[in-house]
Amino acid sequence: MSDNSSTQSPPAKSSNPIFNYFSEFGVLKECGKNFWLTNFIQFFDGLSYFTLIIVFTLFLKEYCGFRDADAPYWVGMYTLFVSLFVFAVGSICDIIGLKRTYLVGFSLLITGRLVMALGSDFGKFIMELSQDQSRYIVMAGIGIMAFGTAFMSPCITTSIRRFTTLRARPTGFNFYYLFMNIGALLAGFAIVDPIREQCSGPEGLYWVINFGTCCNVIAFIFTRFINEDFYAVEEEKISRGQAEQRRPLQLIAEVIRERPFQKLLVFLFLTLGVRLVFTLQFMIMPQYYTRTIGDDFQLGFMNSLNPFVIISGLILIIPIINKFSTVKLMISGMSISALSLVLMAVPPEWYFIIPGIETISQAYFVAIFTQIIVFAFGELLFSPRFSEYVARVAPKDKVASYMSLAGLPMFIAKPINGVVGGLLVSKLCYDGIAAKMDTGHISFFDSPEFMWTIYLIMAIISPLAIILTKDMFVSDHPEEDSGAVGSDDNTDSAAPQEA
Repeated sequence: MSDNSSTQSPPAKSSNPIFNYFSEFGVLKECGKNFWLTNFIQFFDGLSYFTLIIVFTLFLKEYCGFRDADAPYWVGMYTLFVSLFVFAVGSICDIIGLKRTYLVGFSLLITGRLVMALGSDFGKFIMELSQDQSRYIVMAGIGIMAFGTAFMSPCITTSIRRFTTLRARPTGFNFYYLFMNIGALLAGFAIVDPIREQCSGPEGLYWVINFGTCCNVIAFIFTRFINEDFYAVEEEKISRGQAEQRRPLQLIAEVIRERPFQKLLVFLFLTLGVRLVFTLQFMIMPQYYTRTIGDDFQLGFMNSLNPFVIISGLILIIPIINKFSTVKLMISGMSISALSLVLMAVPPEWYFIIPGIETISQAYFVAIFTQIIVFAFGELLFSPRFSEYVARVAPKDKVASYMSLAGLPMFIAKPINGVVGGLLVSKLCYDGIAAKMDTGHISFFDSPEFMWTIYLIMAIISPLAIILTKDMFVSDHPEEDSGAVGSDDNTDSAAPQEA
């Protein structure tokens, strides 16, 4: 079908401001069943991912016997492997098509999760290995799982672009991010906390992992109903024969030589500092929470705050943010997320000026709670616009390749944080530090606050660097530079305008 809807006049405004506020979502009715199937795939895959990431460090340490610094290191290695594998996966998706890529990806993902979950017990009780030896089976499962995970992001974002009309595309990416965060919200308070309460200790962590595996199976079933030959914008369609003539390495080489991608890559590297903050949420925070407040800390509840803010914010401000420049929104979001670390870098005693806060634990709770709220607000401005921006830069036959290669900065940020985070936690937020803080026998430079000061300095470099170099590397209308979908892109009535 051709994208006639992208050139239609917008519906007349109602006198009811609430109706006008939510009428923005009505444009999604142009997208059809494939768009909604993609969002259900994302929802269940996201539910699997977020339940894993909330407990991953604790699962490796408490259930699989990983050492204190090794658990965040292997979480970092997992995310490193995902970023490494995703470079090739995007080009594979562009060549073999969506359904076959989903098939390969979910097969690997489900297999890897089973090996990881069962590896420790299988090694100790079936193969009669020591706990240290059985960890190698878990590590193998992490590697396989990472390879499968790498297939998801470029496939899903390519599907969102393919199944949305030009007019619906900005709202489509916002809705995709909204639906993903609904899964993240439920993952914490509705799944992780109840399972851990029902099955206390390491056993609860084990069943959280198994729940996520079941979600992946459901997501895989949804992929079988997608019509990959459907394009919401007929002009974006390329022939399967044309795509299959190219090899993945050839396609990667083409992408790297393209000027729009080179400019995009510089911009992505400038975001490296603030990307470290994004990885903190699952690599460092779980141990920080339990060691400053206690083992009874409601880990799932606190991890649900971030998606709750994002969901509420996206619903309320989608009609507003569509009026602003994509680039300005990304810079604002990065700045807010980076500066949120100030709340955790200040000494907890400063929070005693707030009525009702009398203990160190209460001060830490308020600092954590407030940081999550502020960070999430920055994320909701940055992340959906980032995905949309990369998709707009990409030529029509290389969307998945661009989306996957855009993960290069995270490829660097994740292992850096895995190593640096593990060292900082072992030195500045070790097990038993809460008792020392309660007695006051600890200096700022030996405290968790110094750890957050280090991260704060690294994070604020990103928005400052992008502000100084914006005109060289970032465009408010990237599709005009890349010629991604031809002249029809200029008719996108929903594209963000310069504020």
